[in-house]
Amino acid sequence: MSDYGTAVMEIQKLIEEKRNDVPYLDFLRALVNSKREQANGRTGQQAEKRAVTRGLVARRRLAEAEGGSYSSEEVARALGYKNRQSVDYQREAGNLVAWRSTNKWRYPVWQFTKNGILPGIKECLDALKAEESWDAMIFFLSKRHSLGGESPLDLLRQGKTEEAIAAAIRDRGHGAQ
Repeated sequence: MSDYGTAVMEIQKLIEEKRNDVPYLDFLRALVNSKREQANGRTGQQAEKRAVTRGLVARRRLAEAEGGSYSSEEVARALGYKNRQSVDYQREAGNLVAWRSTNKWRYPVWQFTKNGILPGIKECLDALKAEESWDAMIFFLSKRHSLGGESPLDLLRQGKTEEAIAAAIRDRGHGAQ
């Protein structure tokens, strides 16, 4: 088979594997950038370094989105807990979104209201069954065509908990790519 035929088959396979909640424009941009890197003769090591850098930038954007994050101590104060261990319990029970930064846990500000934890966070986390903390972050913050251009976080803020949970169920197992 010619190089062209092989490339076409490879692209067709990638298109078939594309997740429904990923906009085609974003998918095609990533695909073109990947192929451009290959065509420019980048070594696997250079491509891996660029991918790691893009991942770090993406994580930083997620961490800073919607107001940044709180430390465990700040969450304890905000929720009226006597100590940080109560926050640890909530995280371990799957009631809070958190990620590990060096050797400290960070909690996105967007999951809290003046009255406590945003209603629906726990239910969405239960339905999502995210393997990685970043998967949950991506889930809550990503605008989706299937949700009318809104994110699951937008739905929770509007009190549309059932719709957000349904999105989590649809997203379950897909993980963040």
